[in-house]
Amino acid sequence: MRTQNTLAVMQLLLVGLVVAPTAARAEPGEHIGSDDAQLIPAVELGAQHRTNVYLQEGEAGGGAPTADGTNLFLTPSLGIRAQNSDLQFKLDVSYTARKYLQADVSNLDRFNIIDADAGLRLLPGGKVGLRFGDQFSITGYEAEDTAQVMESAYQQHLLNDLVGMVVIKPGGPLEVEAGGDLRIDHWSVPEQTKPSANPDDPGYDLLSSQPGPALNSRTSYGPVIDGKWRFFPKTAVVADFTYQWFDWKDNVVDATGDGISPEDLGDFLGIPDGRLWKARAGLRGRVTSHLVLGAEVGFGQAIYDPTSVSDQAAELGLADSSELDSSAGFDSALKAFPAGIIGQLDVDYELNDDHKVNLGYRRDFQDVYFTNYVDFDRLSASYGGRFVDRLGVDVSATYRYERYHGEVERNDHLIKTGLTGSWYFEEYLSASLGASWARRASADGAHPEIEYDDPRFTASMKFVY
Repeated sequence: MRTQNTLAVMQLLLVGLVVAPTAARAEPGEHIGSDDAQLIPAVELGAQHRTNVYLQEGEAGGGAPTADGTNLFLTPSLGIRAQNSDLQFKLDVSYTARKYLQADVSNLDRFNIIDADAGLRLLPGGKVGLRFGDQFSITGYEAEDTAQVMESAYQQHLLNDLVGMVVIKPGGPLEVEAGGDLRIDHWSVPEQTKPSANPDDPGYDLLSSQPGPALNSRTSYGPVIDGKWRFFPKTAVVADFTYQWFDWKDNVVDATGDGISPEDLGDFLGIPDGRLWKARAGLRGRVTSHLVLGAEVGFGQAIYDPTSVSDQAAELGLADSSELDSSAGFDSALKAFPAGIIGQLDVDYELNDDHKVNLGYRRDFQDVYFTNYVDFDRLSASYGGRFVDRLGVDVSATYRYERYHGEVERNDHLIKTGLTGSWYFEEYLSASLGASWARRASADGAHPEIEYDDPRFTASMKFVY
């Protein structure tokens, strides 16, 4: 991690040296620098009221009353752009601090929300070039235990995703990228006292381990191949292939701690290592002056190694546990047709420069941290418009049907909607009012403990230099 931080600082210093000599006096909204190198600082200050801060089931579902709260948040951000004939560089990084005004929900305060996305392309105009990318984020998900008040009510997810590609342009409209991807995910749960265990019980060392924030970590790696054939200047036939191995730090986890899942999972949970692959092909590009279309279809598989669980269970003295034998479900795999069909459709329609509509559909699958995998269908729609040059309106809605497979088997509905109005005093200064709503529901009603409604109301001011 120290090496990564040092590299990031060196990159910032390098870009700063590029920007500083060329920077002219910039007015607000014009950014700092020139056409070849720019710094884009911004800051947003706001307040948000939530009616269900712990994402609880609520009395309507037979649970405890929901808790509400109001927080103040501050989000400074920085964008960096630099380019010449030999390289193209971009960096977007933001930090958010969030403080609740009510003392009884102060364990929701957060001061380490980070999101960063960096990209570097070398020799962009040559026959052969290089492309590197890095995504880093720290996010939190509510994980309150109604039986106790924890110092922090979040499950934290740290993500670092590195990609490196060789870019080959053999001539004409064809472009091929080949390389690899390395991704590290780390989940941690709030510190808390775990249930007492009998020293004579199997797995005592795991159940009675010292309280700590660790939950699990996953390392994923594998090759990536992308291809584009631009048969029109703004339209291309595309194809991509990914193969990924993933290894979990712990293949047997203590399921009695909070923050894993609101369901009753027993004492132990098996999380197997595995591999997955996906292959897709389709079309992307501008079809007309107003219509941009992206359509891809493909197939994939997720294959799991149940022996990774049974081997660790044996090491922990849990070989005879019924929770960790073959009937537990952690040997579930996605192999068959048509379950492995994946695809995506995106339609962007520009009524004019000020009004744009997007419709989308996605079918995919992914490995998850509390069971084997989830496959899902996702529908989305959004509208963004500007009226009388000052008023901006953004509307969005998504629906996702999720099917979880493994030791945890369930089907969920996930709905999200949002409406935001913004007034632009200047292009660099705006005020926004917004409302959003999220709902998770059990598709068959078998898991009411995972259900919640989460309405939010937000007001903020944003300044972009």
